[in-house]
Amino acid sequence: MLEESKELLGMSIYTADGLFVGKASAFAVDTDARRIGSIIVEDPNPAVAEKGVILGIPYSWVTAVCDIIVVKKMPGRAGLDGELSPLQIP
Repeated sequence: MLEESKELLGMSIYTADGLFVGKASAFAVDTDARRIGSIIVEDPNPAVAEKGVILGIPYSWVTAVCDIIVVKKMPGRAGLDGELSPLQIP
């Protein structure tokens, strides 16, 4: 199982609509439930987060994992203050 989790590191993450979110840099593990709790993105796409924001994407949002990780959607653009604003889609 550890080899499989290492393969997920660095994988590109996209929304179901095709918006690039970033690359998986780490995973937060729910040790009580023995499962991945969230995917950590340290350098997200500026369209989904301000510079300096580290995203924690709930693993429950993941809809597919293959060559990329697909998440349902991003609810908004994350700010340094923790507030969400509309996504900045080019």
